[in-house]
Amino acid sequence: EQAARTKGLEVSQAVYGPMLNRWVIPLRLMVRSAAGQPKFLIAVPVELNNFLERWRRSVAAAEYAMPGMSIALMRADGYLLARWPAPRTDDLPRFYSTKRQGALARAAQRAPDGAMSGVFSGRVDADDIPRLGAWVRLPQYKVLVNMTVPRALLWRDFWRAYWPALTILALWLAVLTLAYRMVRRQAERDSTQLRDRAEIMYRLANQDSLTGLLNRRGMNEHLQRAHDLAREHGIGYALVLFDLDYFKLINDGFGHAAGDAVLQQVAHLLQTRVRKEDHVARWGGEEFLVLLPDSSLETARAAAEKLRDIISHTRMSVGGTELRLSASFGVSAWEPESHLTIAELLGQCDSALYNAKAGGRNRVMQFEGKSAQDYLQGFTLKRAIEDDRIRVAYQPLVSLADGQITGFEALARLVAENGDVIAAGQFIDVANRLRLEHRIDSRVSKQVMSHCSQRMEQTGMPMKYMINCSADFLSRPEDVQRLLDRAQHFCSACAVDMTGKAKPMVIEITERQLIGDAEAVRKLVQPLIDFGFELAVDDFGSGYSSYLYVLKLPVNYIKIEAELVREAAHSARAQAMVRSINSMAHELGILTIAEGIEDEATADAMRRIGVDWGQGYYWGRPEIER
Repeated sequence: EQAARTKGLEVSQAVYGPMLNRWVIPLRLMVRSAAGQPKFLIAVPVELNNFLERWRRSVAAAEYAMPGMSIALMRADGYLLARWPAPRTDDLPRFYSTKRQGALARAAQRAPDGAMSGVFSGRVDADDIPRLGAWVRLPQYKVLVNMTVPRALLWRDFWRAYWPALTILALWLAVLTLAYRMVRRQAERDSTQLRDRAEIMYRLANQDSLTGLLNRRGMNEHLQRAHDLAREHGIGYALVLFDLDYFKLINDGFGHAAGDAVLQQVAHLLQTRVRKEDHVARWGGEEFLVLLPDSSLETARAAAEKLRDIISHTRMSVGGTELRLSASFGVSAWEPESHLTIAELLGQCDSALYNAKAGGRNRVMQFEGKSAQDYLQGFTLKRAIEDDRIRVAYQPLVSLADGQITGFEALARLVAENGDVIAAGQFIDVANRLRLEHRIDSRVSKQVMSHCSQRMEQTGMPMKYMINCSADFLSRPEDVQRLLDRAQHFCSACAVDMTGKAKPMVIEITERQLIGDAEAVRKLVQPLIDFGFELAVDDFGSGYSSYLYVLKLPVNYIKIEAELVREAAHSARAQAMVRSINSMAHELGILTIAEGIEDEATADAMRRIGVDWGQGYYWGRPEIER
């Protein structure tokens, strides 16, 4: 019945077998059917003497054997199965049938669930001797095997060897102390190396490798700390942002190595001329930013004037040539009552710096006059340019005669950090005030040329691409030359031979940009025209006297202003004006384009007048190619 209730092998209590006339340990295993029902029982008696004799021989042959050693086998429930030497009792049946309460049994009961081994110390039932022992669990049989030695024997041997052991212990303590000191010294060296490496990593992350100054990331940390401290204690701090004037000429004329040498010399000047509590960073390219804690706008302006004077009067040695530099400065200050963010303060500095450049360079300007939204937009715009988040949206140009797409106008778009796409109308005025238009035009033209080249490779048919070029861009010879170099590269790699033909690129300039000397405007665009670019006048008819300019400039396209086009859909007077512009343009060999067409009625009105091409939402909104 016990075997039937037990899963697996059952090890029963030791019993005296009358048939065998000796002590045995019964082993029983119930064999079950597939359904789990008992079928038959296998019972095997294992003679106790087998254990005792094997243990005796093992102890006799063991090098570690000690007098008084004992080995025992006990069930997990506390019943002793076998012991060598045999228990000191005259009543073995009672001894084996009684659950043991000695040191081993208590140690096994106190062991945590799942413990497979342990040690114990105490008096054992078998011989009533205090012993020290260890046990191991055999979970498959639900038994424990243990080995013990008399505790008194251990103490005796210990005291016999007391003095030698003490000597050895002292030696070991000395060795351990020495080892500890060696390990500690090594740990200190490792800690120093780790600290040095951490400092190196920090410098790599926060220091400009060329100048040794803080980089943008490092300065941002100091800015945040200064800003938090200023807000907490109600004190001010100031920023000085400056840019080396005409630095590109040094790079182009003497090489980038010379430009790097100049930046290093300027960095050295800054480090030796600012206060100990000030922080200096290379903010980007040839721009530097100085943070002045606990300072006012007047302090910052005085510091900027001092630095400007030092830079302008210091001769920089470049490849054996001495150069004189100048720098343009923008300053701004945070005051407790202003509640400005760091981004807004940097935007103020940017705005002041661009005003200094626009005012003739080599001067210090402080922020004044614009709204917080204005300079924050300027800061956001500049960051978008630096992060290459200016994208191009393409709006089709359509032939009014047959409805075929003849080209595209390329329009700048700003992709915000959250992914929103912002139209040019929302940032172009800020770009104009901060003199950022040339940087936007440069990025747009590069993307347009790549798009044009890819499309010609795919279709083999050239399309016209109209790009809005600002006066800010056209008045910079280096930007115009870079545009020509880029155009030469794409044209040489183009699948369609454009040799001797007008190039697909059309430069758009507005009537407002043409105010002034027409001959001066011609000089600005002439290098592009000589290369094969065509010229379009945008927003024609919006109110400025542009007929004279069209007469004097090699204009290929006139884009009729959108409001006038929409009026012409239902106004005879507006139609007469459009007809006059169209007739004049055709007599001069100029192709006309009607802007802002949003419906069939307007498109039909332009078609009847004889306008060549149309553009507007009627055919499609400007879209960024994904």
